[in-house]
Amino acid sequence: MEKSVTATLRTAIVDALYPISANMLADVGEAVGLAPGTRDEAFSSKQRYVSKRLLKLSPENVLDIARKVHAEYPTEDLERALQRPVQSHPADSTISNSLASFDESGVHTIWQRALGRRESDPEGALTLARTLLEEVCKHIIEASGKTYGDKDELPRLYRTAAECLNLAPDQHTEDIFKRILGGCQTVVEGLGSIRNRLSDAHGKGRKPARPSARHAALAVNLAGAMATFLVQTWNERSA
Repeated sequence: MEKSVTATLRTAIVDALYPISANMLADVGEAVGLAPGTRDEAFSSKQRYVSKRLLKLSPENVLDIARKVHAEYPTEDLERALQRPVQSHPADSTISNSLASFDESGVHTIWQRALGRRESDPEGALTLARTLLEEVCKHIIEASGKTYGDKDELPRLYRTAAECLNLAPDQHTEDIFKRILGGCQTVVEGLGSIRNRLSDAHGKGRKPARPSARHAALAVNLAGAMATFLVQTWNERSA
């Protein structure tokens, strides 16, 4: 099966940076946009050092780093990878901006990690999709002065947060609003269920069902859309 654009870029970046001495790799990596690291990590494995950091990045960030690396350490493979059409996700930046303004160090970081795993680690992406919504719900519940239990899972957390925001279906009388908000609740419950069945959070037995990149993209995109809806509602009611 042909690699995705982002996976191809990651491989090309790793190969382009491999000739750099382990003694300099941490500094070079940070200069092109990779997360900081230590020389000891680089000496242990230069390939793993770069790959591990690239896996945590969104496709857009991987592309940006690929361009910077190509400008300084050009290779034919990296040039070919950059010439491939890059899949566009216009909603990613809109969601990113909304979540960053809400909680950049927590919620937004989870979103970025989920984006980075849609293609490379679908199971991990499903887990992060649920974690994203759980985190947003907990923030809203706490900020509203309400409480939740340590064992409360996503459906219950969402119902509590929705009540805080007047988004619960039974808080409305208009049938169309009840149906739309009920659909939102169903989406959230579905995200919780698919995470339990297909993510890396549980054992799966001898013949596990494996999520593909398209399953991960659907889950992450739905989680991002729902998280943004909650955040924008919270911001409007808090203004």
